[in-house]
Amino acid sequence: MASSNKQTKAERQQTAREKARQMQEEQRRQEKRRSLMVRWGVVGAVVVVIAVVVGVIFMNSSRAIPEAGPVPSAANEYGGIALTSTSELAPGDEGFTEVDNAEAAQPENTGEAATSVPGGEARPAGEPAQIIVYADANCVHCADFEQQNSGQMAEWLDAGEVTVEYRMLDYLDNPATGNYSSRAGNALACMAEQSPENYHSFLTQIFASYATKQGEGLSDDELQEMASGLGADISGCIDGNEYRPFVTHTGLQAREAQIAGTPSVWVQGENWDQSTPFAEYVEGKIAEQS
Repeated sequence: MASSNKQTKAERQQTAREKARQMQEEQRRQEKRRSLMVRWGVVGAVVVVIAVVVGVIFMNSSRAIPEAGPVPSAANEYGGIALTSTSELAPGDEGFTEVDNAEAAQPENTGEAATSVPGGEARPAGEPAQIIVYADANCVHCADFEQQNSGQMAEWLDAGEVTVEYRMLDYLDNPATGNYSSRAGNALACMAEQSPENYHSFLTQIFASYATKQGEGLSDDELQEMASGLGADISGCIDGNEYRPFVTHTGLQAREAQIAGTPSVWVQGENWDQSTPFAEYVEGKIAEQS
């Protein structure tokens, strides 16, 4: 007798269950693929956004900065801007109105420590002691120096006991921060020209911001807002990078003088080597001027 291929009820139920299981498994595989595609899509979108942001930062930091440009009227030929009080700047060098870095060679680093700096000669007795500070706005040690000593320097300034000259450098420029060192130097030069009575306060706030920014630096908008909080509008000067050639010039002058790092502080023509507390060291120099 021939066998029958007809499935029993139990076999049909088993087949139906197996088919349902296979359909569920396929559905799960499809859902997993869709989930992975969504995840990779999100990752891809994030990568694109990051790439765009980095590209914008790089483009902004790489915008052609002119080789030549004006200098603040309070600047000297070494790139310094000197405070005579917390609200006044010393006049700049007569005839020093523009810099041109087009043919400036990168100074050679000899590896030897500087024993003097240009314009750092000791002042005659009876005059305020001279302090020169080479600094970079994105330098943690410069921020620490200012946090520890800016209050005391302000007292000496307003008592007429010292002048304090800042030479702001571009040593820590980095595309990741939009070359913040140069941008901050430019902003300070803008303030020196357009609102000199606020230069000291602006500089103090820039260094104080390091505590929260931790090397990230301030954006141009934040620099403008900081200036606006002091009652100064230097937005056009910042946006136009008006004094970026001057900042470059200052850095070249510092490298030529073999200033290897920041802060580098000079008092009456001598380098403060930090072996003596700064206040004590300067008080000694002030006493010598009496």
